[in-house]
Amino acid sequence: MLQRIDHLVAPVPSLDAAEAYERLGLALTPRTVHTGRGTANRAAFVGRSAADFVYLELLAVEAPADLPASRAVYADIAAHGGGLAAIAFTVDRPLEAALAPLASAGAAIDRAGVRAEDGRLLVDAALAAGLSAIPFPVLLVDYPGGLEARFERSRGLGRFDHRFPLARLDHLAVLAPDLDAATRAWVDLLGLVVAGEITAPGMVIRQLRCGDAVIELLAPAGDASPLAGRPAALLPVAAWEVAGPLEAAADLARERGFTCPPPSPGVIPGTRRTTIPAAELGGVAMQLLEYAG
Repeated sequence: MLQRIDHLVAPVPSLDAAEAYERLGLALTPRTVHTGRGTANRAAFVGRSAADFVYLELLAVEAPADLPASRAVYADIAAHGGGLAAIAFTVDRPLEAALAPLASAGAAIDRAGVRAEDGRLLVDAALAAGLSAIPFPVLLVDYPGGLEARFERSRGLGRFDHRFPLARLDHLAVLAPDLDAATRAWVDLLGLVVAGEITAPGMVIRQLRCGDAVIELLAPAGDASPLAGRPAALLPVAAWEVAGPLEAAADLARERGFTCPPPSPGVIPGTRRTTIPAAELGGVAMQLLEYAG
């Protein structure tokens, strides 16, 4: 049912957070106000085709009185310095059909389109929240005109003309203390498929494929795990595969004023990684990832 990850909702205290991403070398969209929703955004688009492009949405709550109650978590995260609040997905069927199993499972559904200041419908969207096994809001979205036209329009506007070598979103991570319950929710309600499982020191990582990217469910492997006792949550980090050598991307980040440790072997076999801390990017850490071959 879930077709691909469309975007990541990252509330920030203000859209001044976009300056760090621009300094890193990413091209961001102009400020867009969401009429009647209390928010405004800027976004960084990353990807190579209509099938795999995603965007990171920096979202500021500028009129709290207009923010829908279902989005209250956005204001809370922004007030605490920023982070990831929700994941948005496109679906392979009408929104009503995609929402039905979520509603049957007890999710609270908020269906509403988002419009620009000139009244244009930017996206038809529905937010599903309140399921213990999925500890953050899930957005299902549908765009007028389809993804291919949207990708070509975005490319024509220069939204992929970055000066930093992000190639694609590789994975996101969700803490899932009850790993089996979380897996059932993502598989039965949202149609994802288990793609693999990795045992790492102190944790078990179950991988769910969603289009070209992966949702990782992280569970503690025993009471001594650093994850033991932590509640279910969407972690404030996004892992991006880089184009070209990882060292070159890390060097470029350092030249532009970011903290970037020397690359080291990743948890995913055959990968190397380094990470720009969340505090330097509006509350969302940027893991840079390279597949060694």
